Order: sequence, then C-alpha cells, then structure tokens
Amino acid sequence: MNFPFKQQKSRKKMHLFLSRSLADLEVTPEQWTILNIIQQKAPISQKQLAELSEKDTPTVNRIIDVLLRKDLVIRKTDEVDRRKTLLSLNEKGEKLTSVLQETVEEACKKMFADFSEQDLRTFATLLNQIENNIE
Repeated sequence: MNFPFKQQKSRKKMHLFLSRSLADLEVTPEQWTILNIIQQKAPISQKQLAELSEKDTPTVNRIIDVLLRKDLVIRKTDEVDRRKTLLSLNEKGEKLTSVLQETVEEACKKMFADFSEQDLRTFATLLNQIENNIE
C-alpha cells in the first residue's frame, strides 16, 4: 500500500471538507488555527504563534493581517519588551472563535462518523507514533 499517497489524499480531502464547513463564516482553516491558538494562549507573540502553529513567520504575519482587517484580533506592544507585539482576541474574535469551535466539532463528527471511540483512540495513537518516529 502506498501510505504517503493515501495520507496526502486523505489530508487534502479533510482540508477541503473543513474549508467548506468554515466557508459560511468566511474563515479559512489556517485562520481558524491561528484564532484557536490565540484564544488558548493570549496574549501571545507572533513568534510564539508561528512556533505553535508550525507555520513560517511570513505566513503567520499574513494571516494576522487578515484577522486584523476583519477586526477579530488586537495587537498591543509588550509592556516588558517594547520590541515585541502581543496578540489577543477582541470580543468579536472571541464570539467567532466559539462558533468556529462548534463548527469544527460538527465537521469532525461527520468526518469520523463511522469510527468507534476505540478507533479514534487508536488513530490518535498511530498519528502520535508517526510524528514521534520522524522527529
């Protein structure tokens, strides 16, 4: 079996499914990832955000610019280190991120509808093993 091909095909289909699920809210999966991390870790620097999202800094900066234009994120200068800017969600961003979380949970329920709880645990374990093997 050609696992890399199968994995890539599944990843693309899952990404497309998630994109379609988020489309009505005018958010991409990449924007959702950044919003979700900001919600969990705020206030957070752009550098930390890039590390946690496993995206390069220019990509994160572009996503942040979009989120700022959509008025979802607040950018403030760090009081301790004035060279650093910190990001957090504003009220609109908090509300949207809560709705996005529900939307993503529903999408995941559909994606994994035929999986038992044991299947999901096994799947998560296998993904972790793969990740550990290639680090």
